[in-house]
Amino acid sequence: MKIKILLVSGLAGAAMLWSQVVGASISGTVRDGSGASLPGATVSVKNIENGAERKLLSDEHGRYSAPSIAVGRYQVSASKEGFASQVKTGIDLVVGQTTEVDLLLPVGELKQMVTVEEAPSPVSVSTQQISGLVSERQVKDLPLNGRSYDQLITLNPGIVNYTAERSGGVGTSNSSVGSMFAVSGRRPQENLFLLNGVEYTGASVINNTPGGTSGQLLGVDAVREFNVVSDTYGAEYGKRPGGQVSIVTASGTNDLHGTVYEFVRNSDLDARNFFDQGAIPQFQRNSFGGTLGGPIKKDKLFLFGNYEGFRQHLGVSAVTLVPDNDARNGIVGGKTIGVAPGVAPLLSLWPVQNGPTLGSGIAEAFSHPLQAIREDFGTTRFDYNISQNDTLFGVYTIDDSFANTPSANPLSTVIEGLREQVASVQEQHVFSPSVLNTARFGFSRGSYFFTGQTPVNLPGWVAGAPIGAVVIGGGTALNAQSSITAAGSNAGSNLRAVRNLFTYDDHIGFFRGIHQIEAGI
Repeated sequence: MKIKILLVSGLAGAAMLWSQVVGASISGTVRDGSGASLPGATVSVKNIENGAERKLLSDEHGRYSAPSIAVGRYQVSASKEGFASQVKTGIDLVVGQTTEVDLLLPVGELKQMVTVEEAPSPVSVSTQQISGLVSERQVKDLPLNGRSYDQLITLNPGIVNYTAERSGGVGTSNSSVGSMFAVSGRRPQENLFLLNGVEYTGASVINNTPGGTSGQLLGVDAVREFNVVSDTYGAEYGKRPGGQVSIVTASGTNDLHGTVYEFVRNSDLDARNFFDQGAIPQFQRNSFGGTLGGPIKKDKLFLFGNYEGFRQHLGVSAVTLVPDNDARNGIVGGKTIGVAPGVAPLLSLWPVQNGPTLGSGIAEAFSHPLQAIREDFGTTRFDYNISQNDTLFGVYTIDDSFANTPSANPLSTVIEGLREQVASVQEQHVFSPSVLNTARFGFSRGSYFFTGQTPVNLPGWVAGAPIGAVVIGGGTALNAQSSITAAGSNAGSNLRAVRNLFTYDDHIGFFRGIHQIEAGI
């Protein structure tokens, strides 16, 4: 088990490093009408979406600090006997944000109240400057080619979508299934995805990027926002040196809200692919699902649920190099050389020529074998405001998918099954306005199965075993298109992998005046 100990101290102008991966922070100064600091003022930081409230007292310098609070829309108010109170509204906090909200209390009766619509400055003086937020509006409203919200990662500078350069395509690679990104020139394998502070691991054999057999990272409607931190970041991040992608799921609020949707694509209006022969290949894609969130008990207990289904039937436009009709009869270059009895049955592993002859016994075969993909994604989250000093949330996410995909040889198909799961529970306790503790437990699991099959029934080299691999002019490790295996041109088959990750995390923070000390394990 890996244990990381974190100890940070700093000044008010420094970054609030407290649990930035899932929350945000509000701090500021309370002053009187003359501009002097006002100690002993009661400050309330209230989430107007779910009623969660944190009560604080300004210190001898008039400062207050509310670290590690949930993302959302807030109002901040301050009051003190002999002074008029002030309320600031319209404060939208996003993941990893540190916002300064100062309050001014003129001399007057307590019943007097001044309400101000706040517009916090987007400029950050913390280490979060080198982070990039993809907001709730961007996640929900920006157009996507599919439903993979991680495509929006490239809205940040220095990030390149590397997916097209990976080994294999959708449903055909045992090295990676989801999208891949190079952050600041680092390898895609060096990125870390966090879902509510818990690692979201992929299920492929050698990579860790999350995603299903559709090649997409589903869950647009389950995600509130995410933040990408790169290059240099605080000590609370770690494990990998690449980009740290912190994803926060949506939650229920005091208002009941939900959606139902279906997106459909098909081949009715498609143009013919250059390699298509005959009718336009079949293509149907359906993305459907819904969300529902709301209160079980107003201001106390909330529930949110999301389901998304993905179904695809795609006739893949394929052109394959095969033995021509003469070669199947043992005629090469106009000379009859015959076919060895041990080789003749293997010719049925290649499609029959239906395209032009290229010479030397080689011809083209055009086809559009069917690819079938099924993927189901779901998230459930509950939030509980136990008391003014205690909050709790728990989230469970699962992505289960299966694909049957033709390889470069349309008579060989790849079978791939993935299941990714993430569960997390977090509890926060406010011991005093200057002491806060956050405890988190998480479990992440990625399971993977990869194999292949061919419809040709041939006896294997070993009695009772499949046909195995036939490689022409290359090694089995080269993934050469001239090789035939049970999984097509990819030499791996019958592969299984399971990755289980456990996260235990506890942070405690002490805040005194302009100083803050944080420790975690």
